[in-house]
Amino acid sequence: MLFKINIIDDEKNLNDLVRTYLEKEGYSVCSFYTYDEALLHKDDDVHLWLIDIMLDKASGFELFNEIKASKPKMPIIFMSARDQEFDRIIGLEKGSDDYITKPFNPLELIARVKSQLRRYTQLGNLATEEKEAVYVCGGLVVNDDLKTVTVDGE
Repeated sequence: MLFKINIIDDEKNLNDLVRTYLEKEGYSVCSFYTYDEALLHKDDDVHLWLIDIMLDKASGFELFNEIKASKPKMPIIFMSARDQEFDRIIGLEKGSDDYITKPFNPLELIARVKSQLRRYTQLGNLATEEKEAVYVCGGLVVNDDLKTVTVDGE
């Protein structure tokens, strides 16, 4: 399966670097440099968003809210120069799936992306949409393809 990822970061060099690393891993990537440009693509059929918090016209939190309004299970990773513990807590409490501070090692970002895509495809929205051999009864989920059983998400 070809995973699609959208990136929004107004730092062109960083945006291009992240895109390059993701493409080398085999992902299809679209880069956006402005809030308005990214907002036009909030409903794209993608598997993950990487969002910078400090954007040109609005905050990444606002874009996050727009995406989550239409796709509540969409995995989103915040990327930010805001590295205080308080900032990370705010990002995670808003509902992001992960938060990485700049500067970061691109290989660490790739590992975090892979982790979120694994969760999304095996446990999240995509698993229930695409897997025909998934049986759900209340909080019980039996996935015959993955040979897993979960109760209330565990």
